[in-house]
Amino acid sequence: MKTKDKKQKTNKETLDTIVKLLHPRERKHYRREDSPIVQQVSFEVEDNGELRYIISCLLRTCILALDSENDFASARLSNCSKDLTIATVLDLVDSLLPDAQLASYDAIEKLVLKEKGE
Repeated sequence: MKTKDKKQKTNKETLDTIVKLLHPRERKHYRREDSPIVQQVSFEVEDNGELRYIISCLLRTCILALDSENDFASARLSNCSKDLTIATVLDLVDSLLPDAQLASYDAIEKLVLKEKGE
């Protein structure tokens, strides 16, 4: 039994060492109904114009993929489902839409129009 405990401790120490070497990014974990734990992934943009550009590029990519006659042109992607890939990108676009910001803009616009007397 001592050998097993020692081996487990050694494995734990090895894992701790590996984690320190990898410098993993900080992760925020959330619980959802359909999944026990999900992670939030974020990226930085300079401003709303850059965010709009990224969303636009993703949407154009989906349009181009939908317009193509056959599946993906690259041999590396021949095993990918075109519909599933497009659906995944569209789901990503939906999650990137700045809902809270747009609601703020609406509230600011109402406040400005109210002050103008319109």
